[in-house]
Amino acid sequence: MANFQFGMNDYSVNIRAQHNVNFFPGWDTHRLALTFEVTGLGNDTVDAPFLVSGALWAHETPGPASWIGVLHTPRPIGLKSFATSLTLETSVTDRQLHGLEKTRAGNDLTLRAELSLTALAETKHWPVADDQEIIRVPHAAWSNALTQLDAGAFVDVLIPITTVEARAIAARRIREAKAAIQGQRYEHAVTLARQALDAVREACDTVNVNARALSKTKKDDRDQEERWAVLTQSAYHLFSGAPHDDAGNTENFNWTRADAVAAVATAAGLLARLEDRP
Repeated sequence: MANFQFGMNDYSVNIRAQHNVNFFPGWDTHRLALTFEVTGLGNDTVDAPFLVSGALWAHETPGPASWIGVLHTPRPIGLKSFATSLTLETSVTDRQLHGLEKTRAGNDLTLRAELSLTALAETKHWPVADDQEIIRVPHAAWSNALTQLDAGAFVDVLIPITTVEARAIAARRIREAKAAIQGQRYEHAVTLARQALDAVREACDTVNVNARALSKTKKDDRDQEERWAVLTQSAYHLFSGAPHDDAGNTENFNWTRADAVAAVATAAGLLARLEDRP
């Protein structure tokens, strides 16, 4: 929480960042709205007009590329002795969004607001106070906000709780794989995705159904379950390149973050399909 002191600690203002964000789309440049709670401490703050301004930075990105834009509010605010809502806005370009997505790499987004409060009715003390507030936006909240721009899509795959041991183990492998991606251990994440598919292959008799599908001369003759089996077996075969270092072949495989995300998402989706199976 940011605290702004005025005078000799005669009165102060607290500003606390909230987790919700909103985008308003534009042509290559968009408006980003951040929400804060603001509270005046001391009689001199009640109903007094204050102007809030500042700058927004990507907190964990070093160098000049961390600067995002100027923060502003369209009009002065009148403070209360209880928490009220404050919205600050800035402009964000498509290129900046791409950089933020690459930097956060699927983790929560951490921003830094460097703020200045100007007491417009101040006559006894220096009217300006400065502080900074760290804004932590959860992965899901930021990803959902991006969908407002058609800049990306976010799908959360919920794997149902089950008493079937193999599927419960597979669900744990998906959770471990997500953690591996956050830790930049992409090859290990793909390996865990492959392990998670074991439960799918067992429940769907994938090996035999896939063999039946491949025996058909025309691919169009495959039924729906056979097509799912081909997808599952193909994914399993691809992901098997992570734990195996076959000379001249899989030893040369290179797994990126995008590969790991695709592998884990595929395995999670196929595992979620087992919800209605005994």
